[in-house]
Amino acid sequence: MSWVSQPTLLAILLGYLVFLFLVASAGEAFADRLRRGRIRTITYVLAASVYCTAWTFYGSVGLAANRGLEFLTIYLGPTCVALLWPVLLRKLVRVSKEQRITSISDFVSSRYGKSASLGTLVAAVTVAGMIPYIALQLRAVSASFTMILHERSVFNVFDPTLLVAVTLALFGILFGARNLDFTKQQTGLMTAVAVESVVKLVAFLAVGIYVTWGLFGGLGQIFGSITADPGWARLLVLDRPETTSYARWAALLLISMMAVMFLPRQFHVLVVQNPRERDVDAVAWSFPLYLFLMNLFVLPIAFAGLLAFPESTALADSFILRLPLAFNSHFVSVVVFLGGFSAATAMIVVDSLALSKMITNDIILPMLLRRRRTEDIYGVTLFYTRVAMLGVIALGFAWARMEGGQLLLVEMGVLSFVAVTQCAPAILLGLYWRRGNRRGATVAISSGFLLWCYTLVIPALVKEGLVSPSVLEQGPWGLGWLRPNAFLGLTGLDTTTHGIFWSLFVNVTLFVMVSLLTEQDADDRSQAAAFVGAPGEDKHLGGSPAILSATEIDRLVHNYVGDEEAEAIVRELFRGKSPTELSVPELLELRIRFERLLAASLGAAAARMIVEDHFTISKDEAEELVTSFQQMQQSLRLTEEEVRRGERLLASVVQSVDDCIFTTRVDGRLMTMNPAGQRLLGYRERRIGKIGIQDLLGADDRGRAGRAVARAVEAGQGWSGQVTARTAKGQFFPAHLSVRCILDADAHIIGSVGVLRDLTEQVETQRRLIQREKLASLGEMAAGVAHEIRNPLGGIKMATRLLSSGELGGSALSHEMARTILSGIAEIEHIINSLLDFTRDTKLERGDYELARILDPVVELAAAEGRARGVEVMAVADGQKLRQVFTNVMKNALEAIPPGRADGRVVVNLFVEEDRAVVEVGDNGMGIVPEDRDKIFLPFFTTKPSGTGLGMAIVKKIVDLHNGDIVLESSPGRGTRVHISLPVAGIVQPLAGGGS
Repeated sequence: MSWVSQPTLLAILLGYLVFLFLVASAGEAFADRLRRGRIRTITYVLAASVYCTAWTFYGSVGLAANRGLEFLTIYLGPTCVALLWPVLLRKLVRVSKEQRITSISDFVSSRYGKSASLGTLVAAVTVAGMIPYIALQLRAVSASFTMILHERSVFNVFDPTLLVAVTLALFGILFGARNLDFTKQQTGLMTAVAVESVVKLVAFLAVGIYVTWGLFGGLGQIFGSITADPGWARLLVLDRPETTSYARWAALLLISMMAVMFLPRQFHVLVVQNPRERDVDAVAWSFPLYLFLMNLFVLPIAFAGLLAFPESTALADSFILRLPLAFNSHFVSVVVFLGGFSAATAMIVVDSLALSKMITNDIILPMLLRRRRTEDIYGVTLFYTRVAMLGVIALGFAWARMEGGQLLLVEMGVLSFVAVTQCAPAILLGLYWRRGNRRGATVAISSGFLLWCYTLVIPALVKEGLVSPSVLEQGPWGLGWLRPNAFLGLTGLDTTTHGIFWSLFVNVTLFVMVSLLTEQDADDRSQAAAFVGAPGEDKHLGGSPAILSATEIDRLVHNYVGDEEAEAIVRELFRGKSPTELSVPELLELRIRFERLLAASLGAAAARMIVEDHFTISKDEAEELVTSFQQMQQSLRLTEEEVRRGERLLASVVQSVDDCIFTTRVDGRLMTMNPAGQRLLGYRERRIGKIGIQDLLGADDRGRAGRAVARAVEAGQGWSGQVTARTAKGQFFPAHLSVRCILDADAHIIGSVGVLRDLTEQVETQRRLIQREKLASLGEMAAGVAHEIRNPLGGIKMATRLLSSGELGGSALSHEMARTILSGIAEIEHIINSLLDFTRDTKLERGDYELARILDPVVELAAAEGRARGVEVMAVADGQKLRQVFTNVMKNALEAIPPGRADGRVVVNLFVEEDRAVVEVGDNGMGIVPEDRDKIFLPFFTTKPSGTGLGMAIVKKIVDLHNGDIVLESSPGRGTRVHISLPVAGIVQPLAGGGS
């Protein structure tokens, strides 16, 4: 076995760190380009994969080698909860952006009345829980250093891990803690984290391929060797005490589902740095895909390590690096080292950044404000944020050096997961349950954290040798029912499952019970309405009625925000007005906006303390406020009625129009649709909120028009164009779609309104006009051709008659041939006459006719021909004689039935529909194929072996001239039905089956 040289490894390490700085610098330099379109979405999706840390890179292999399939729980949980992200994470992002929230502690504090003490508690719990996790990353980096350098290590002089920790802290300060407003896009940091996600994925896949097919003969050889050994085969079986039980699986699935959203780094990337709310949909499917790829070779590498180092299961975390080192593959070893290093560094930077924000905003800043130390608070807060970042990494480094290596990397990670999960009930219930209050949240998180320490941390300290084993064996003071691994006598569970059960059970139970048994105060109710979205409740009501004195605005903004951004923020607050131009009602609104602006930099609790301390109301302002409200009351009496009248008018217009009118949210999801739209598209009221604009479009237009509409709305522009619309039943029709943005008072896009107009009639009318123009052109051409043919044909006919008369002599054969030619000429003349009839400008000599006189002789003639063909012809009229039928239609019906067919029938029906006389001629002949039905009325088209193809075209023309309609229904093998309707001039006697 050979190792990489010390100078080479240090050069590679420094080179990679320089590469990270260059990537982050490029991200900042090209921030405007990277914040556009798909690049922004891809960066967001890859940055979310910061979930995969050194735990994934090293610890999953170690866990798989020791406990088999249990490693999957850490990734199946996030995969399952990602299915809910389009609903759950969307709401989390939406609320956080509205409230300008920057961290987990900020979220909990803001939700429960902007409580500073609750924010401090959550910050302390989260920091305590995350220090072991940061130590895990640093320990993994240190272990990889030791292994790859071996005896030539520089650890005797100094620890390179310390250099890495300091460098990462500097990186986080430069690209994450430049200012206090973490809600702003940190493009450089997010780009670097996204690049590291690519590095660790490529590295893991590369070493997996190398081990599986480079060192072994493929998956079959590795798994075959494992299953052949009874001791190792158990690793592929579930519900074995020596591997993992169903209870442990359920517990680990639960905490991983919570951790993927509420770990400080995950909340910072997924929620705080979310660029667009709709990007949640992209990360909901791409993040599980990333996890799948990242875990594709975990089992092959773990099992390969067992086969290569059967006595080293205690060191299984290092299998992924030991394998290439053992086989002298320096290149693969360096790839593994860089992959694990990138996985650890991304987590350390983002987590330390998020934790430093929590420490500053929720622990240090409230203490400073209580002591009235508000001089240059912006600079002081920024300084403490950077110091806190260094402090967090220092604590992680100290824990890593102190920890004796008795715990697997995964066991250290689980401790952090369970700690952070103690905040999950307060967050999730706070989003959907209005009764939750700050007392319930405080008691729940405190009790859950204490039980975490008692049932999980103490057993870990016993394993490290820092606490006496008697605590686990006999309990404190000999009280067996207080044993940390069998609390209150609960046995049969492993230590991790036992601690997860007790901490979360007590947490949730106390949260619900205390919230139900105690009353909410005004701040609780106000924030519950803002987070849960209670209808009809003012989200801005609070406990303090104070307003900002306009003369102090400039000083306060510069004091709490910083000189660099102060002027821009002042302009945003005043909206182009000077402080003296602001009315008192505007100052009331200004208080809310200023508090939220401060919350983005200092946290919700500190912002509330500052607002309540400085936003006071003077005597003059109080008098102005009373006068202003009196004027408002007087004007509202008039304006409210006008608004109601306008709303009623607008509603009546929207309800009465025949076009589909709908409104959508910013993400394109429909909110409302008028009744005409519901009738046109076939959607019921309850389905409106579940569909988007793209669901109203055909498959071809979803990509083209759907993307164009989304881009136009995002840019604040409108879009209109012709599309193919789709109904709820999957039917399609031509339509015109027009979409325009809806803006609020601040010119922010809050949705869109669209109009969808059915163009079926217009398109059909246009098609008929085009068809008529084609037929007119064809008629002119046909008339000219017919006239040209008739002249020479007349001469041929005269000469042939002379030959057939015998006056010129000739044999009997020549006479017979001449008669045959005359017969052919007569048929050609018939075709030419039909062509001229079709092309001639027909004028009707209108008059009142009894249809029976026209119909009877035609039916009798057709019946005689039918008897000759063996076809029965029947006429059915409801109580009277037949009214109308066309000779050509009857003849076509007869010719459609093969001669001699025993059951061949032609049926004629006559009846009245409202003011139309209807004749139906039906047969049970061969029928017409679908592709020919639309062509049947075109000139020169026929389905017969012989024929001119003009008969039905002439019929169509005559029916159109009578303002009638003709419809043909047919299917192969089932016959044809021709439906002819004509307007009636009057009915002498009512028909039995029709109208009068």
